[in-house]
Amino acid sequence: MSQGDIEKEGVVESTLGQRIAVLLASIMGSSMAFVNGTAVTLALDPIQAGLNASLGEMLWVASIYMLFISALMLIGGAIGDFYGRRATFIAGVILFTIASIGCAAAPTAEVLIFARAIQGMGAALLTPMSLTLLSDYFPRKSRGMAIGIWSVASAIMTAIGPPVGGWLVEFASWRMIFILPLPFGILSMLIAWWFVPKRPPARIPDRIDWAGALLAIIGFAGIAYGFITLSEPHSAHKSLEWGVPIGIGLVALLLLVIVEREVKSPMMPPELFGISTFNAINVITFLLYGAMGGIFVFYPIFLTDAFGFRMNEIGVAFLGFALPMVIFTPLSAKLARRYGVRMMLATGSLVGVAAFASMGLAPWSGTLAGVFGSITIFGAGIALVVPGMNTALFNATPEHSHGVASGINNAAARAATLFAIAGYGAVAGWAFYKVAEKNPVVSAVGYGAGDDLVGLNAANYREAMIYSFEMLAWVSIALCFLAFIVAMFFIDPSIEKSHPHGHEGEEEAQSTGIRRIFGASLGDRTDVDEDDD
Repeated sequence: MSQGDIEKEGVVESTLGQRIAVLLASIMGSSMAFVNGTAVTLALDPIQAGLNASLGEMLWVASIYMLFISALMLIGGAIGDFYGRRATFIAGVILFTIASIGCAAAPTAEVLIFARAIQGMGAALLTPMSLTLLSDYFPRKSRGMAIGIWSVASAIMTAIGPPVGGWLVEFASWRMIFILPLPFGILSMLIAWWFVPKRPPARIPDRIDWAGALLAIIGFAGIAYGFITLSEPHSAHKSLEWGVPIGIGLVALLLLVIVEREVKSPMMPPELFGISTFNAINVITFLLYGAMGGIFVFYPIFLTDAFGFRMNEIGVAFLGFALPMVIFTPLSAKLARRYGVRMMLATGSLVGVAAFASMGLAPWSGTLAGVFGSITIFGAGIALVVPGMNTALFNATPEHSHGVASGINNAAARAATLFAIAGYGAVAGWAFYKVAEKNPVVSAVGYGAGDDLVGLNAANYREAMIYSFEMLAWVSIALCFLAFIVAMFFIDPSIEKSHPHGHEGEEEAQSTGIRRIFGASLGDRTDVDEDDD
């Protein structure tokens, strides 16, 4: 292969052993984040009890991780281009590994929150680079196979996270949740350091948009802080404590829009937002991932506190999410051709309505069979929505912008999760104390801390928890229904035309969908597409 052929392929020629090392390092690094992400959700209730933390502190444990991922993900690819993709990946793995040790050893909620922030920074570096490394070292003809292997491994790690995490929480300690990713991180770091050779980046950006990233962090943090403050008891009347942070956050996001219009290398190119269908896709993403990200933080707490299920039982029930992925994801391209992207998005949104109604409003909501069924229904909705979303995204945007468009859409998903965790916390706290205020003991104990209550106090606490989750279910139902309306009326019907590259483009959208489902960033795709051209 000549140098010109190598450059055209977008990769530097590498040996079979080096490619295997790259694939192993990428799988191990991303698996570390996947396992931790799915397992931590199940551990929030035990963490709250173990650290004697408030609802607001638990919301910060969940949300600060998403804060830094959503704010820094958009510049993660640029950092890799500037400092080297291998070096950036290794730095992300090291940060995540050290932070995981800090989480496991955290003596207080404040220390845990700080360590989770460092975890988020590490994930924002390693997640985009895990797939970019595959693109760097695998030629186009074998790249699809490498991404397929990566996707299968991601599916397995995502699926085993809840049952393994639930077992560890129930029979060992919540701290083991953060020990669990360490072997993956150590192996990934050693393989990448010793067996993955250095490669010059395919391109060097003019500059990294640090100003945009800083404004995004301030904006997201301000809004999240305000909503989390609202989750505390009797906080609605303390308007300065939550109103000022939300105001600062909104101003920062407004400044972000201005900066992105003026900066030389914006992390969010303004011209993309002139495409109406691109905006509609991002709105659907924000609504659906908000509905999902918010309620799943509180679902395990609801099941344990209201119905007494063990964490290992909940973890096994959560395996229902993986079944529709196996069935529907391989068929996504055929479904898009037959029924159209718009119908996939609309149908998936309505399936989400059914799933959240089953979780919180149905007679079987408090049974393990009901939990398994609800999670399975929800998984079917996501398996329909995500591939359709990516097909629409690719068809709506210019080919040279696929990478940055995907990165923006992924950042929207994570920002939605961040805001939903904080916003749902405010709703959960309001609904809980609305019922609990009639019982001073329950009101004093607070949300998620009623394990030691007995008799009438326990019954009143259970009533407050059920009412609180019902309100969250209604919020998620409303968000999914709004997504259905946007899909039906704001997605351009012409977007359902075939991709310019025919079935190859559909396969790209399908594999992208697989990667999004399992949590990977696509912000690196800009480099891949440009190199391949």
